[in-house]
Amino acid sequence: RDGKPNFEHLLQQFGEAVVPVAKCDVREYNSHPKEQLPFKEFVEYWREYIGNGYRSSRGCLYLKDWHLSRSGLVPKAPALGIAFPEQDVYSTPVYFSSDWLNEYWDAAAADDFRFVYMGPKG
Repeated sequence: RDGKPNFEHLLQQFGEAVVPVAKCDVREYNSHPKEQLPFKEFVEYWREYIGNGYRSSRGCLYLKDWHLSRSGLVPKAPALGIAFPEQDVYSTPVYFSSDWLNEYWDAAAADDFRFVYMGPKG
């Protein structure tokens, strides 16, 4: 396509998810503060950001640390967002096929290290 994600497909699949979004123009304790937003609101922001020449009054937002494929390992943590374990979105690259970190955390049923990062350039 035109170098942009297929927003319609993403919205259809994940529009109701609540996702962690970093405010990249703000620094707190050497990090960027995050807020929870509906994925559809983040995509709306992203489209407006592109349409406004990669500028926004909201600054630069970036979806960061979304556990999209988490399979209910942390069931009572709504701040982590909705999981989509039925979506085949994660595979370990062949060079890292011994995914010992996730193997350990999957066995412990405590967490995972499979994250999604996305957002506009800039």
